[in-house]
Amino acid sequence: MQLRSKNHLRRRGATLTAQGSRKLNQAKAQLEIEQNFKRYTLEDLSEKTGLTPNTLSKVFNGSVGVDKRTLECCFNAFNMTLLKDDYFYLEPHQDSLAEIGLMSGAEACDRIEPVCNSCSNVGQTHKMERFPKGRQSRTPDNLYSRLLTTPGGQMPLDSVFYIDRPILESLCYEAIQQPGALINIRAPKQMGKTSLMTRILAYANSQGHRAVSVNLQLANNEILQNLERFLKWFCARVSKQLDLPNEIASFWHNSLGSKSNTTDYFQDVILPNLDRGVYSIENRPLVIAINELNQLFAYPDVAREFLLLLRTWSEQGKEADADINPWHKLRLVTVHSTEILMPPSIDPSLLNTGLVIELPEFTPAQVQDLAYRCEQDINSPQTQRLIALLGGHPYRLQLAFYYLQQQTITLEELLENSAIATAIYADHLEQQWWNLQRYPDLLPSFIEIVRQSSPVDCETVQGSQLHKMGLVHLHDLKASLACELFRPFFCDRLLQINS
Repeated sequence: MQLRSKNHLRRRGATLTAQGSRKLNQAKAQLEIEQNFKRYTLEDLSEKTGLTPNTLSKVFNGSVGVDKRTLECCFNAFNMTLLKDDYFYLEPHQDSLAEIGLMSGAEACDRIEPVCNSCSNVGQTHKMERFPKGRQSRTPDNLYSRLLTTPGGQMPLDSVFYIDRPILESLCYEAIQQPGALINIRAPKQMGKTSLMTRILAYANSQGHRAVSVNLQLANNEILQNLERFLKWFCARVSKQLDLPNEIASFWHNSLGSKSNTTDYFQDVILPNLDRGVYSIENRPLVIAINELNQLFAYPDVAREFLLLLRTWSEQGKEADADINPWHKLRLVTVHSTEILMPPSIDPSLLNTGLVIELPEFTPAQVQDLAYRCEQDINSPQTQRLIALLGGHPYRLQLAFYYLQQQTITLEELLENSAIATAIYADHLEQQWWNLQRYPDLLPSFIEIVRQSSPVDCETVQGSQLHKMGLVHLHDLKASLACELFRPFFCDRLLQINS
């Protein structure tokens, strides 16, 4: 068998340089602007380019090398020509850039020296070292595209864009180590609830706990509206994630009732078998995170019974005699969005048990930290103006920095032109409007708040509900609009109602 010489090793594939990545992402962002800020998903781009979503993901993420013709196809779809400086070939011994992602920053720079020969150091995951003025890039070229992903959804554990909340995170990490722990995380949508939950689970894993996450969005409505079906589903989801056999059918006794059956199933089947398939750890704790708990609010009877069950388990876990009490192993985390108001038939105390974490908006210092991580230099007055426009809402800020990074708008255009801001946040604003329309009794109070630039008197109940929805800020017995982004949009919508 004839071996190829070193000079004739097969090239493994090509990936975009920083320049190429910027050009492609800017072309995509420009297309979104021309289409009234319509977001282009991988499926949309697949239709435009003729490439599969999986291939496009490789191109935009830069995680795996692709054929040069694939890159040319992407550029041609946006009426651009792929130039030599827009891409580079992986070295023969590199199977993919995913390999680089597992190395330290210095090792990654060494591996891509032909493309990034000026890089000598890379910051840690959450702390980016400040570069001298004039330095254009803070990361290796082929990793740059990771900074250009559209905001939204959970922040990966290694994301440089995750802004720590040290006090809240420390409280959660301490609480999750206690028997019978029950942590309730709440906030409006896109405030970082799931990202915090994921970090709690990661911390629990690091402490030797078993950790599982159950998302109630995975349950069909037919399951959610029936307590017995829901509790069986819940047991099955937890068992599956723990790689335990599903023994629910043989274990269930109708005469005992669904809550009693579920409790017995956890006590006799799940909690005693947490060491299956792992190194044996005595009294190994189990952390269960229940995400999107608000999915149950449409079915108050089921929600009430489930919350009562969780509280009972938490109380059982705090009882003495750890050696004979399996409930000492269980720790619970619930996560819910506050836009979906809890039905009045549910006792509010059921969601105020244990450690309650209400995620606040970002402070000015956190906003400037996020701006720096997004390579945006903004001063203190600009930060204050940005917060006045968008509030300290993580998603709204991330989306602003995304478009600023794409250089499709300037900061002044965003701050001064309400039409541009409304177009950028069209989907987000429509979601807020949809949420508000579900509660028509809140409209009169909200209309008055929108009309006034200073805080206005507001009934305690209405003000509290509007605050939970993320629409207003409270000042004792007064309320003001949460951000100026809302004012022109809601004025227009409310005028349409009155016309």
